[in-house]
Amino acid sequence: MRYMFSHFPPSYNLMVLAASTQEDKALTKDTEGYEADLKLVQVIDVRALALEVFKELRRNRYDLILSQGFVSAVAVYMANLFHRIPHMLTIHGIVEPQYLGGRFGFVKKMALAKILSGVTVLYGVSNDILAHLFVQFPKLNNKGPQTVVIPNGVEPSEFEQLTTMPMNVRDALGVDPSVFLFGFFGRFMAQKGFDLLIEAVDSLTRQDTGNSFAVVAVGSGDYLLEYQAIIKKKGLEAFFYFLPFQPQVHQLYPQVEAIIMPSRWEASGLLAMEGLCMGTPLIASGCVGLRETIADTPTFVFPSENVGRLADLMLACLQNRNSEVFKQFMSVARTRFDVANSAEKLTEFIENMLDRK
Repeated sequence: MRYMFSHFPPSYNLMVLAASTQEDKALTKDTEGYEADLKLVQVIDVRALALEVFKELRRNRYDLILSQGFVSAVAVYMANLFHRIPHMLTIHGIVEPQYLGGRFGFVKKMALAKILSGVTVLYGVSNDILAHLFVQFPKLNNKGPQTVVIPNGVEPSEFEQLTTMPMNVRDALGVDPSVFLFGFFGRFMAQKGFDLLIEAVDSLTRQDTGNSFAVVAVGSGDYLLEYQAIIKKKGLEAFFYFLPFQPQVHQLYPQVEAIIMPSRWEASGLLAMEGLCMGTPLIASGCVGLRETIADTPTFVFPSENVGRLADLMLACLQNRNSEVFKQFMSVARTRFDVANSAEKLTEFIENMLDRK
C-alpha cells in the first residue's frame, strides 16, 4: 500500500480500514504519506472485522473496495452483501491448508470458493500466485470473476535518499567489523523459511569456513520465540542477532554483506526488489512467486527447502565477498521494479472497470 497508493492520482480519496497490530505506528506514518484516512479497529476474528467494514460502508459512500488478502476478502464479502460495491481482492498469498482442514474442512473450502467467486476482480501481484489460486480452486479459472495480474513494485527514490544517520547495526548489536553479516528481514512465520536458515547455519558451523559470520534477523511474528528456542537448543546463540520490526528496513540492507530469503512461497517478493535496488547481494529460494521477481537478476538461487544448497551459497558468499555484480545491476533493478509503472496499470484498470459499471 505504501508504494502503490502514493502514486494514485489526486482525484482518488483513500480510506484504509485495518486491524490494529504492533505495526500501527508505521501504518499511520505511511497513510499520512499518501494522504489516506486511517481507521484502526480492535478485532478478534473475521466476524468482528466484517462488522467494522459494514459500519464504514453504511457511514460513507465508496466506489471501490480493494481488500488485501483472503481474510479481508471474507470480511468484505459479508459486509458488502447489501451494498454491492465493486470489490477487488488483492491476492498476495496462498490459501494455506491449515485454514481449510479439520472436521469441516470441505465446508470451509466450499464457502471460500463461493466468496471468491463473488468478488468483482481477482487481482494477482504475480502470475504465479494467481495460478496457484486456480490450482486450489479450479472453477475460478473458467467461471470465476475477472482477473488481472499487475506485479508489485517499489519506490526507487527511497533507495537514493537514505537518512543521514540510519541505525548502525554493528554498533547497536556489538558486532565486530570482521564478522560477515547475513541479513534476514521479514516476519517470523513458516512461509518465510527462517527455520531453514537456522538449519543452514547449523550446517555451516560444522564446517571450516575460514570466516566468522552471523545472521542479523529483523522483524516480528508469531514464531519468534519458537525459533529462538530452537537456536538455543542447537547452541547457535552466538550466530544470531535479533532486532524488532523496522519501518524503514531498507536502510539496513547496505549494512549486511548478503540478504537471505529462504521463503517457501511468496506472492511477489518486495524484499528481493528492495535488496536488488540497493545493490546488496541476495540469496533466495526459487519458490512460487519469488522466482518471478528474481528471474534474470544476479541473485544466488537455491531450490526451495534445500538446506544443503542454501548452506553452499552462504559459504560461497563468505569466501568470495564479491558484490560488484549486484552494484552494477542496481540501475536495472530500479527501472524494472519502479512502482510508478504498476500504479499506472492499476489505476487505468480501475477506471476502465468502473466506467463499465
